[in-house]
Amino acid sequence: MRLAIFQLSINEENTTINNINTENLEVTVEDNKQAEENDKKANYTYIGELSIPKIKLKRGFVSKDSKYNNIEYNIAIAKEASYPDKERGNFILMAHSGTAYISFFDKLYKLELGDKATVSYKAKDYTYKLTKIYNQPKTGQVAIYRDPTKKTLTLITCTHNDDYNQTIYIFEEV
Repeated sequence: MRLAIFQLSINEENTTINNINTENLEVTVEDNKQAEENDKKANYTYIGELSIPKIKLKRGFVSKDSKYNNIEYNIAIAKEASYPDKERGNFILMAHSGTAYISFFDKLYKLELGDKATVSYKAKDYTYKLTKIYNQPKTGQVAIYRDPTKKTLTLITCTHNDDYNQTIYIFEEV
């Protein structure tokens, strides 16, 4: 998966007012058996956890600087992301969907607007509500449409049963 993430702030008329260019993220996925063997050998130090009760998702994440901050091993934090404790920040997480061992976002497609997610980070829980879901073609770039005045959680994964699109889930802190 190769992505360039563009965070776009939108005003009330829904027009773009800010465009931040970012670096490409390149990830190579090994076959499932090899990835599973690597996961068993890895010594993760999780710095936090993402929890979405509706889909029974509970998974830790490592720091952005860790070599295991990669969708080959974990839910990955985008280089462009801010951590959950930053005021008006955007915590951007990415993971595979599908049926592979490393498909941590395999059930995100079941989420609906209003569903809750919690991020535990530095002994504090941050609760978010899903406010927007949209798809974009897999072009190597992702545009993130969010309210820059609010603290947000953005989840990015491949669209369920669709090889050509990716789905972006925008949560706002409650």
